[in-house]
Amino acid sequence: MAIELCRLIKDVSHMDITLVAGEKGMNHFASWVHMVETKEGTTFLEGGEIAFSTGIGLNNTVSLLELVENMCNNKAAGVVINTGPFIKTIPQEVIDFGNENNFPIFLVPWTIHIAEIMRIFCYAITKSEQKVLETATAFKNAIFFPKQEELYVVPLSQLGFRVNWSYYVCAIKVVDSSGFVPSIKQLELICTNLNNYLLHRQYDNIAIFNYENQILIVLGDYKEEKLDLFIEDLQEYSKRYLCKNNEYFFGIGQCTKSIHCLYKSYNQAISIQKLHENHQIEDSCISYSRLGIYKLLMGIEDKAVLAEYYMNSILPLYNYDQQSGSDLSNVLRCYLAHDGSVNDTADELYLHRNTVNYKLNKAAEILDMNLSSLDVRLQLKLGFMIKDML
Repeated sequence: MAIELCRLIKDVSHMDITLVAGEKGMNHFASWVHMVETKEGTTFLEGGEIAFSTGIGLNNTVSLLELVENMCNNKAAGVVINTGPFIKTIPQEVIDFGNENNFPIFLVPWTIHIAEIMRIFCYAITKSEQKVLETATAFKNAIFFPKQEELYVVPLSQLGFRVNWSYYVCAIKVVDSSGFVPSIKQLELICTNLNNYLLHRQYDNIAIFNYENQILIVLGDYKEEKLDLFIEDLQEYSKRYLCKNNEYFFGIGQCTKSIHCLYKSYNQAISIQKLHENHQIEDSCISYSRLGIYKLLMGIEDKAVLAEYYMNSILPLYNYDQQSGSDLSNVLRCYLAHDGSVNDTADELYLHRNTVNYKLNKAAEILDMNLSSLDVRLQLKLGFMIKDML
């Protein structure tokens, strides 16, 4: 996991390293280090690296400014320039570029061994990645093996997550325009960027990791007011920073009493995410506390009860549609969503009201129910809601 430059620089503050430009970019996150001496070498940067250069590759055709510009264009986090026999001083034009583009430029004199600085940086980044992996592993154990406390209680306590805290689990599914989930590498990149964004927004006690093509976020010791702010920032991030061709579906489970029941919040988050993906809930209702009737249905832990209700309510209609190629279930669902208004149903489905009446009568006949009864409508609406959850 990447580390902010300002934190990394503190680890080498005793080594005569000086920031000469780009102070506003000190919140950039560094993912690794890379020695870059030529313009061509900048193409190997994948983004987030701290570049190091002694200037040995500079010549009459490539200036230090061009080298730094290319580092910046290839998304380096910043550059450490080793002044000495190849770079006497850092030109003002390079300093101006760093300030104008918020690209941190550090100066280290030749007497300092930059290899030692690189070693310290690599060690800090590796330790950070190790902590992220340990945290993710411990939380996965808490979710999927809650009875095996030895797998997560002590590790999470050592990582700063207390057992008696309340927790939320947030599940995020990402799909592209074709309905495909990004690769694991892409999901890991999203996790890293999202984690950095949330850290900048002052969210602490969080863990972000991917599991089975989804992104999971565990929030520790959060009150409902802070959760509301988190939801707003999460949705804002998805709109502003993530790929425009992708869709994002969210679900946030119930607040737990302790770390021991994290699995409940996870299961609820996945169910809510599915509802969001099926467009059955609005963006404002992605958390358990805002679900309405769905909240009651999720409280039924015996899924066989829900499945039986679904089979005895609307499943016959879906079976009829599948066999005959009709759309009676869709018409009935729309009718119920419009509180029994035939006109509103006809308008939404672009059908004549007589056609809607015919289809509703046919549905009532198949289900052997009286659609004019409010009690029957409620039963059928619950059946459709349960179908969304199964």
